[in-house]
Amino acid sequence: MGGRRLGRALVFLGIFAIIATMGWWASYYNLVIGLLGPKPLMTHALHCMLYTSDLCAQTQAAAKLPAQFPFPPYNPVAAWGGIAILVLGLAIVARSTSVEPAPVTPAGEPKLFIPQLEPFYAWTRDLSWPLVRIATAGTLLAIGIDKILNRDINVFAAGSLARRGIEPAMPFAYFVYFLESFGALMIVVGLFTRLFGAAIAIEFFIITFLAQFQTGFLPARGWGIFLMWGLLFFAIALRGGGPYSLDRLLRREL
Repeated sequence: MGGRRLGRALVFLGIFAIIATMGWWASYYNLVIGLLGPKPLMTHALHCMLYTSDLCAQTQAAAKLPAQFPFPPYNPVAAWGGIAILVLGLAIVARSTSVEPAPVTPAGEPKLFIPQLEPFYAWTRDLSWPLVRIATAGTLLAIGIDKILNRDINVFAAGSLARRGIEPAMPFAYFVYFLESFGALMIVVGLFTRLFGAAIAIEFFIITFLAQFQTGFLPARGWGIFLMWGLLFFAIALRGGGPYSLDRLLRREL
């Protein structure tokens, strides 16, 4: 029993480590490539996630990273460490036995074309919601951290809020920074999930219909993408933390 719980804990730790590593890799190389100017040595660094090639090292060196660079150099060992933890956890779960009742597919679910997959789907059903919650809020958290580290709040208040008639701009700017950093982090860990999900959903609906609506639905920064973000956070507000959240652990939520 204890071994199975350890295995499950390692599985979730491995998944979290892989997601965090991908965020570290993406944030680091996004800044590195951005420092190289209009003709960088490479335009993407997908292979640098799992190993360091000469091109990866040359790109880092050519970027001439400033002393106050916000990220430590990305190390592929982190990705392999997350994968190793995940594989170890899966191996422990596979070799252990459980006295708990086997997960059961809820009544009313459609029949499977491959019935043998039913135990797997029953066990992983609760994983879908934390993945949605962490992926959505984790992406916003990366944006919020970038805002805090690289974008002056006075410039943001004047250029993004006051220019569009959103006043008082400065208090709203602090609130946006707070929601996209601390609020997003709370959704990632699943604490006060409904409160922060609703607040961020309102923020994105304001962005959609007040700030971006005139740009049209389809452009890269059109209102369609912001509406999608708002609906995702609205769904999080409706569902709450769900399985594998601090709200569930504390057995209390708003």
